[in-house]
Amino acid sequence: MIIVTRVDYVTPLCSQVTYEGLLDEVFGIQSGCIEFGHEVSGRDQPVKLMLTSQDEIFEEIRNRHFTNVFSFLSGKAKEVQSGYDKRHQLESVRDMKDFVANDLKDLKQQHKSLALFIGASEVIMSRKTKGIDFEELLRVEYNMLEGVSRTESINYIEERLNRQFNCLQTLRLLCLLSLTQDGIPPKEYKSLKTQFLHAEGYDWMLTFHNLKKLGLLKEQADQHSYKSIGGSKGGKGAKMAVPSFGSLTWKSSFQTASKSLKLIPKDTENLDLRFPTDMSYVFGGAYTPLSCKLVEQILNKCSFEDVDPVLKTLSIPRFSMMPASARFKADPNKYLRVVLVYFLGGCTYSEITALRFLGKVKGYKFIIATTSIITGARLLDQVTEVTPK
Repeated sequence: MIIVTRVDYVTPLCSQVTYEGLLDEVFGIQSGCIEFGHEVSGRDQPVKLMLTSQDEIFEEIRNRHFTNVFSFLSGKAKEVQSGYDKRHQLESVRDMKDFVANDLKDLKQQHKSLALFIGASEVIMSRKTKGIDFEELLRVEYNMLEGVSRTESINYIEERLNRQFNCLQTLRLLCLLSLTQDGIPPKEYKSLKTQFLHAEGYDWMLTFHNLKKLGLLKEQADQHSYKSIGGSKGGKGAKMAVPSFGSLTWKSSFQTASKSLKLIPKDTENLDLRFPTDMSYVFGGAYTPLSCKLVEQILNKCSFEDVDPVLKTLSIPRFSMMPASARFKADPNKYLRVVLVYFLGGCTYSEITALRFLGKVKGYKFIIATTSIITGARLLDQVTEVTPK
């Protein structure tokens, strides 16, 4: 199945909290390779590392929620140290030869990986908490996803502008607020836009124009954009005003889609991020990526019937090579169920992690292809006409 990025702009705008996602957010992963500077490696020259499943430590932590990484790395460090300590118990030359030939090389590789990943984790913590409360940022994002505490979210954005925090992160929040609320009310939109331009400069005007064209950041329709429906010919009877979004690119109603697909888990108190039972763990149990939930729904029903209403709500066309009522007739116990998911326009590591988890739970092997790996910063960078300060 092919998924176009505009189906789900919300997910890349959310802060990633899986280890691999944070590595990409903070350091940037290029073609599976990451480069660590002095603050991680302690060396004068940058250290490049290939992130593959062949690295046992990375394979263990790549899909974990960040809060569950330090405990694993700590335990692994003790295990590696115990491996080194075995050399003191060697009683013969042959034992020493076997240790050097079989264990030492692997221990050295694990030691190197541990040092880099622990150092990277410390840098992630320091950068994500520099000048801000990262947990508060996540709470504001999750409130936006749930459609609650809008005033509190706006106050938080205004505080970031006043304190001149990272402008791209603030712009991400503005876009996330707009997408989850079907736009920002005109009065608040104009106020936030003015504050942003005062803080960052009027050369950002074109960026706001680009974001509006894409539907990422827009005003809610004002009273002149509403039309009345209902009522009798004589003018009596109830009338209802509904917004007309015909001229806008993004016509979605995120809250409607979220409720239909159950993107926001109800039972978060009993969620154990160490042993997740739902894809939502990739966002701390607060949100399941919309794109991944669509994949799950289609595979569960083997058709597009249940997701068609959601796609219509999001104003996203879909194309299917098989009738909507078609069913997969292959015996799932006889054949390996392989699913190719192609993200046209890019996807995040959080979505990849969620699909890996879904495949493990449902018994599918996902082959994930994408035109690019994106983050919220990269998504906005494509439409930004200004170099951030």
